[in-house]
Amino acid sequence: CCTSTTLLYTELYPFLMIKSLAIGRMAHFPFPFKPYSVQEDFMKTLYNTIQDRQIGIFESPTGTGKSLSIICSALKWLKDNQAVQEQALLEPTITESETDLPDWVNDQFREQKVRQLHHDKAEKLRKESRRKERILKGRKRFKKSGSAEKENTEETARYSSSASSSEGDTGPEETCTKIFYCSRTHSQLSQFIHEIGKSPYAHDIRVTVLGSRNNLCINETVTKLRSNPLMNERCLELRKTKKKSNKVDEEEDEEEPKRKPAARCPYYAVNRVRDFAAYITSDIRDIENLVAEGAASRSCPYYGTRAAVPQAEIVLLPYTMLLHKEQRKSLGINLRDNVVIIDEAHNIIETINDIHSVTLYKRDIDVTLKKLQMYLRSVKAKLKPINLLTCKQIVHCVQILSRVFAVIRKQDQETPDGQHRETRLFTIGEFQAQSDLGDVNLFNLIRYIRESHLSNKIQGYDHSPNTDASSVTIHTARAILSEIAGFFHCLTNADSAGRILVSLGTTDGTTCGAGGTGVPMIRYMSLNSEDPFMPLLRQCRSVILAGGTMEPIGEVRQQLLMSSNRDVTVFSCGHVIPPQNMLPIALSHGKKMELDFSFEGRKKGGMLEEVGEILLEVAKVTPGGMVCFFPSYQCLTECRAVLTRTKLLDQLSRIKTLFFDDPDRKNGDGILGCYTACVERANSTTNTGAVLFSVLGGRMSEGINFSDDLGRAVVVVGLPFANPSDPVLQEKMRYLNKNLKCTESGRTPGQTYYENSCMKSVNQGIGRAIRHIGDYATILLLDRRYGTDRIRNKLPHWIRQHLQKKATLEGATEAINMFFKAKH
Repeated sequence: CCTSTTLLYTELYPFLMIKSLAIGRMAHFPFPFKPYSVQEDFMKTLYNTIQDRQIGIFESPTGTGKSLSIICSALKWLKDNQAVQEQALLEPTITESETDLPDWVNDQFREQKVRQLHHDKAEKLRKESRRKERILKGRKRFKKSGSAEKENTEETARYSSSASSSEGDTGPEETCTKIFYCSRTHSQLSQFIHEIGKSPYAHDIRVTVLGSRNNLCINETVTKLRSNPLMNERCLELRKTKKKSNKVDEEEDEEEPKRKPAARCPYYAVNRVRDFAAYITSDIRDIENLVAEGAASRSCPYYGTRAAVPQAEIVLLPYTMLLHKEQRKSLGINLRDNVVIIDEAHNIIETINDIHSVTLYKRDIDVTLKKLQMYLRSVKAKLKPINLLTCKQIVHCVQILSRVFAVIRKQDQETPDGQHRETRLFTIGEFQAQSDLGDVNLFNLIRYIRESHLSNKIQGYDHSPNTDASSVTIHTARAILSEIAGFFHCLTNADSAGRILVSLGTTDGTTCGAGGTGVPMIRYMSLNSEDPFMPLLRQCRSVILAGGTMEPIGEVRQQLLMSSNRDVTVFSCGHVIPPQNMLPIALSHGKKMELDFSFEGRKKGGMLEEVGEILLEVAKVTPGGMVCFFPSYQCLTECRAVLTRTKLLDQLSRIKTLFFDDPDRKNGDGILGCYTACVERANSTTNTGAVLFSVLGGRMSEGINFSDDLGRAVVVVGLPFANPSDPVLQEKMRYLNKNLKCTESGRTPGQTYYENSCMKSVNQGIGRAIRHIGDYATILLLDRRYGTDRIRNKLPHWIRQHLQKKATLEGATEAINMFFKAKH
């Protein structure tokens, strides 16, 4: 396998050949302690996957040291690759020319090219030397200086947005081979940073972490706004500098309403941002450290972390910043021949679709329309004819979006049955025909909105005394117009790429049927997750998808990797805990009846009472804390009402303290904290622990650590299948059935997707317990369907191979009792 340097020079100079410097297969990795055998296997496989330029799918259960394994193997490859590149610069080898020209011609030609080659190498070494020197000087200046330096206007241009670049563009700069690591939340990124600090590479790696203004901004006039769109707008306003207008917007600038100029942000000075960026990479710092040091030095962490990207060797960032093309462009992220590692990738397909979907609410559209109309009346006398025509087209298209709800309602009334439907689903072509947007050059409108900064210009045109700010969903016309431009862009996609859902709402504003809302809105739903993911597969040296539970892996290969011709490595390891430390049970019967918690099964008399009976018996023999997951908040509410009426909840509360997750998610952290405190007090009081009731797919079922006594038992009630009448789900299933093949068993791709979506939630829930090698817990799956091969085969391998099927509550309770007695 050739390195990137080899490819570069052999392409430029075919008659030259660099020595074979391929990295060998690794048998040893620096590690902070003696690794488990599964960790060694993980690191070897990951290293070889990157070296061979492959795609990797890695499944390693929580507690097996996945993060450290990723760090030590990926950074080992990075350092080896850097050594190879440096050696390649110093040790060229010349081969004999194979041309038929005379020797003296070949000699002259070779000498000339060799001189050019040495010049190129010397220049690259000088650039690398200057880069390192610039970083060191920046760090020294940052440490010496206690206040922001005076801005240089030429430097400011490098860090300011322009018509052709975004707010995060820092201009061309020498860069290095990078590892982009992304995860779902900032807290998970912080955990990964701490793991880097534990690794042997902690003092020999340059790291930066990217985040939103909500996490990194230190200007109180911005952070007090809380809403991300408002924060973004205020930040841009505070750092805005006067610059030469481009052709598109030069006419309108003079006509913008006179507003009192805002004071400049005291934390944004370009020289300080540049020096802070150099300082950031001098040590490993998480978001909290960056915010604290930025505040102390009066330097902006938000722009400082972005300016550090070119010189960083590891860049940590959330999913959305990496998976969306426009976000990557705004951050100046270059994926070419770099490595991307996506952690917690079990929901990557849904994440990609969500990122590329757009929702517009009618009330937001109406507010933006009024601002656009006022703006056009004010500046039309100064606009060039072509720009005036474009602005009128934008107003016309926004009017179409506002009127489309009434048009659809009228069509429903004219149907033979006259039935009113709260939701309507369209293909892209159908929506364009329905709304008359098919005849408009949307590319031209999108370009004008972005290059003229029209979103910013309409902000001052709000003179309506009756405007209710609380009624606007996105809060600012600037953000709404950007969303509208994004929606227009979606309409330019292929007809099969997505669908458009129009929710007409209800007269009373209450929630309507499946897929609808009480508020009129238009939603573009992305169905094709492969096309947005393809740039990563084409450009990156290697893409690694990692997670604690990646099952079912076949779905990832089908929906993300089907069109790629690159080799795929799949690695799945068992848990590090010994088999005697886990007890997974599939219980098919309760005290009186077979367990069936499907939507229809829950309607059977006594079915929900069985949950109370089972929890009562299990709580008697389980120490510490229990976590009970339900398919939905509706099911949890129904069960709570039944158990309260039958007094089973009172009986259970005498054994353990009960906590219920908040459906509105307003006090989730408080509930979790109270539950944790109660379990920790259990050993010192007469209290035997607590039970936490939550929902699969909710905040408690992902990213929460219920280790040791916090999760001695995890109970899963039923299976969280989605509503089959949801039009969004139905359209997704139709799309998959049309574009993918059936399984060997004859099940359609849509049916497989339906089951996989359910089982991914289950697998995440049961993975909350058993978090380290000394941990132990029982996992109780309540539903007859867990005993079927189709469902059981979608469970994680480490659960599946030890799963016990129990047909009676007595048998399950006895097994659980013996399991915990063996631990004491």
